[in-house]
Amino acid sequence: MYVKKLILDGFKSYGKRTEIEGFDREFTAITGLNGSGKSNILDAICFVLGISNLQNVRASALQDLVYKNGQAGISKATVTIVFDNSNPAQCPQGYEKCRDISVARQVVVNGKNKFLINGKLVQNKKVQDFFCSIQLNVNNPNFLIMQGKIQQVLNMKPKEVLSMVEEAAGTSIYKTKRDATKNLIEKKEGKVRETTALLDEEILPKLVKLRQERTAYQEYQKTCRDIEFLIRIHISAKYLKQLDALQSVEASAQKIETKISNCQSTLSKNLEEIGTIDASVQEMQQQIDDQMGGSIKGLEAELTAKRALEATASGSLKAAQGTIQQEEKKIHLASKSIADDERALQKKEATMAQVNEEFQGLKDADAKDSKAYEDAKAKLEAVSQGLSTNEDGQASTLQEQLMVAKEQFSEAQTTIKTSEMELRHTRTLLKERQSETQTNDAAYVKDKRLLDQLQVEIQHLDRQMGEVNYEGGQFEQLRDRRQQLQDDVRGIKRNLDRCDASRYDLVYQDPEPNFNRRKVRGMVGKLFQVKDMKNSMALLMTAGGSLYHFVTDDDVTSKKILQRGKLQKRVCMIPINKISRGCLSQGVIDYAQQKVGKENAQWALDLIQYDDFFDPVMKFVFGSTLICKNLEVAKALSYDPRINCRSVTLEGDIVDPFGTMSGGAAPKGANVLEELHSIKQVEKEYKQKTNELQQLEHQMRSIEQVAHSYNKLKENLEMRQHELSMCQSRLAQTTFQQNQAEIEEMKEKVTALEQQISESREKQKTSQIKVKDIESKLADAKGYRERELKSATTEMKAAKQRADKSRTNWKKREQEFETLQLEITELQKSIEKAKEQHKGMVEDLEKYKSELQALQQNSSSAATDVAQLERAIKAQKDQLNAQNKEMRNLLIKKEKLLKQNQELELEIKKRENEKNKISGESKEAKKRMDALEAKYPWIPEEKSFFGVKNTRYDYSKEDPVEAGNKLVKMQEKKDKMERTLNMNAIMILEREEENFKETERRREIVAKDKEKIKNIIVKMDEEEQGQLNRAWTQVTKNFSGIFSSLLPGAQARLNPVMTNGALSGLEIKVGFNGVWKDNLGELSGGQKSLVALSLVLAMLKFSPAPLYILDEVDAALDMSHTQNIGTMLKEHFTDSQFLIVSLKDGLFNHANVLFRTLFENGVSSVSRQVSRINTATHKS
Repeated sequence: MYVKKLILDGFKSYGKRTEIEGFDREFTAITGLNGSGKSNILDAICFVLGISNLQNVRASALQDLVYKNGQAGISKATVTIVFDNSNPAQCPQGYEKCRDISVARQVVVNGKNKFLINGKLVQNKKVQDFFCSIQLNVNNPNFLIMQGKIQQVLNMKPKEVLSMVEEAAGTSIYKTKRDATKNLIEKKEGKVRETTALLDEEILPKLVKLRQERTAYQEYQKTCRDIEFLIRIHISAKYLKQLDALQSVEASAQKIETKISNCQSTLSKNLEEIGTIDASVQEMQQQIDDQMGGSIKGLEAELTAKRALEATASGSLKAAQGTIQQEEKKIHLASKSIADDERALQKKEATMAQVNEEFQGLKDADAKDSKAYEDAKAKLEAVSQGLSTNEDGQASTLQEQLMVAKEQFSEAQTTIKTSEMELRHTRTLLKERQSETQTNDAAYVKDKRLLDQLQVEIQHLDRQMGEVNYEGGQFEQLRDRRQQLQDDVRGIKRNLDRCDASRYDLVYQDPEPNFNRRKVRGMVGKLFQVKDMKNSMALLMTAGGSLYHFVTDDDVTSKKILQRGKLQKRVCMIPINKISRGCLSQGVIDYAQQKVGKENAQWALDLIQYDDFFDPVMKFVFGSTLICKNLEVAKALSYDPRINCRSVTLEGDIVDPFGTMSGGAAPKGANVLEELHSIKQVEKEYKQKTNELQQLEHQMRSIEQVAHSYNKLKENLEMRQHELSMCQSRLAQTTFQQNQAEIEEMKEKVTALEQQISESREKQKTSQIKVKDIESKLADAKGYRERELKSATTEMKAAKQRADKSRTNWKKREQEFETLQLEITELQKSIEKAKEQHKGMVEDLEKYKSELQALQQNSSSAATDVAQLERAIKAQKDQLNAQNKEMRNLLIKKEKLLKQNQELELEIKKRENEKNKISGESKEAKKRMDALEAKYPWIPEEKSFFGVKNTRYDYSKEDPVEAGNKLVKMQEKKDKMERTLNMNAIMILEREEENFKETERRREIVAKDKEKIKNIIVKMDEEEQGQLNRAWTQVTKNFSGIFSSLLPGAQARLNPVMTNGALSGLEIKVGFNGVWKDNLGELSGGQKSLVALSLVLAMLKFSPAPLYILDEVDAALDMSHTQNIGTMLKEHFTDSQFLIVSLKDGLFNHANVLFRTLFENGVSSVSRQVSRINTATHKS
């Protein structure tokens, strides 16, 4: 394969399409003058071969390859090489059937770079692969021999010559890869060592530990299975026990129900018999009264009159109490109304301030616009009278204004002159004073340095204080607040002590270590809040002694306190989990309120507030009682069979459905509920203050350190500021500083004088312009007057419009302003009047309270009289009853029946309590069973097998009690194992064992691969040595033959250089007629160039390429030597094509084909000449 034709179009100096054909397949020479374009032919060939380093074709960019850089109308460069592909031995792969192969490359200015093979567009990589397949790698151009290559070979050392031979033999690539492989083997060996260490030191110990943990985990699983089995045995037996207890309780409840029914039947019969006895006794009593002559009637009549007086006094008392309550409500409403009015007044006053500001602004704008209008009118009047206004708006003639302007000009001129004289004098004094203070005294310098240092330190301290997240005085404010809170807490504590609040607390010692005191909730009376204190007496009588009982979460806590709490007084406990009592149904409550009115009867629970947690306790204490307005209502409700419950009046009278009543007199001493209410309020305040104090102390602790740092910085800052003040004071008293002060004062005076001169000059300039303006106006007085008159008229109209608009805006807001002012006045009067009324109400309330005391005394006196008459009547009736034996027997029988009824009622209550208790036990058993079923879902499905033989619940095989004991031990064992157990041991062990096996396998693979690579390297080393020896032998032979052809009678060879028995280099040796030179320094320059050229060609011949390019390699050769190059090429390179660029006749005259380049009219051209065969030349 050889170059057959070369086509250049727009490439470098070939601006026109140039076809160079007729290349000789062996030896073609190219010559021409310098700059004619001969080397451009070689550049074009390299360009097509795909060169990437443009410096090898003497260009910095692809655009440089276009003719005149694209400036001559040619915008692209195209080079095409046509190769003869008739030699099958040199055919590129894939192109065996192509006789000719065309390869082209084109570059467009600022455009694309493209390649074509046989006219088809291909990628750059394909072109490079194409040429590399025939040993034409243009980016490693062994086929391209430049003059510099010859010089480079001459300077080579033996080791570098050996590298050239290795390169030619292809062993250098192997050595590079072998060294890389050895490095890889070393890295792999290091990795193997690391892997082995990892296996021995980490993975194996970890596996041992994981295997132990797996064994422990398997033991743990077995324990869990045993626990599950024991739980089923133990819980199933427990469930059966609860089921038996539930059935037993239900049977007992049925028996109790039967007993209660029998007692109620007997009780009804007794009541009927008592009614019959009462009728008989009343009839007998009537007969006795008739016999007594009506004395008892007289007492009863008096009793009726006294009762009427008592009712009147009681009504007056209640009316007075109602009046006082009404007055108190009126005072409260009046106070609230005053507060609302005062808040409204504040809002109105705030709005008034805003409106007043806006109104004042509008008023000021109106005054301003009105004044502007008046000024415009005055100006118009002045202009109408022939006057004009000056700068101050005053009317004056133009002559007067001209006179004033000239005076201002003269005054400014005088000021300039005097100021300039004073300025020169001041500057002279300033220079003298500055020269006197050139030297600084030591004290001033020292204090000045100290002053600068203190200023820097103060700035640094200021910056540090700014960075601290703290506000000055914050800690001190918190400390003062803490002191105030501590005083408040102590005061509240004293109030509690005065109230003797501790008597309502349960004093006990912890019955066991770590006892949870939160399970003790406190006294019943402190666990609820009365909604309206007027009901407090009724609620107090309802609760009775239960008010002082103490509530706990459960019965276990109650037992512990009672048994081991070392109580100081006898107390009763109410455990929430055990308490239960009948409660009125909503239907009974609704019926009662419908019967007497909702305002006359209320359920006791509806009159209090409490936490839902205490609902069982409150229902136990208040749930079965109605609070009634008076005794009549209470009787009507309690004796109604459909209601049948206890009722309590607001005065504290108790009515029982069994006919008993109690009360009639207020209990002595203060109302306990009112006292507890006050105590709870104080305790609430005490808790709030205590919590606030704790939060405040926590806040103080959190900022204490920051406050300390801040105060320390502040102290340092104040100290530095004081030092700075002292230093400034010392500096101010020094002579130097006084001089400096005088200098500064003079500098300020100079500045002021310069400013005064500048202002005076500006004033002078303005006055001069004003004089010229007024003089021009005087010259055109008539026209000026007309213009001024027109301007003044227009200005007055505009001012009038603005004034009218401002007056309108002001008037609009004036009504709003006055309305708001009136509302504020009315509110103030209303508040004043309300305060006077409030004062009168308070005075009336005090008067009503004093009247209430008198009414209370009258009511108490009437009640005493009624009680005395009732006792007198009862005494007389008792006397009569004693006289009547039959009536006495009836009464005895009645008493027996009543006593029997009481016993029956007690029996019923006892049975009901038993029933309630059994009902509670039933509920508890059911609750426990439900809890067991909820906790263990397997119970409902498998309860039919509980206790059945030959099942997993066969209690004969595993005793439930023993199972429970075992369960405790097994659970302890499980808990102990869980503390050290690794739950993921099995999963981690499997993963780690797999990892261990995989690591072992990889380590074995790496070891085997390493051995294989080592064996291959040994074999390859042997082959490399053999290949290198063959290459050295062949290259030495080629070297000697080529050198002898170029220089007859001379010999050359490559002598091996051995180091430690190994080949370390090749030394070039040259001889003439059998006499060998010691070194190349003994040769001439031309001989050295022939040696280097011969060695390069010998290397190329060892691995020949189809094409070789030699660019002026004969430049350093003598004329006598160049003629032998052609002979040598024909003799030694029969299968390669040589293209040689030369300027020496001795070389190109021996070429088979010679191309001559010529540069004409800015374009290169080529002519062809055939040696000894065809002497004709032609232009192409």
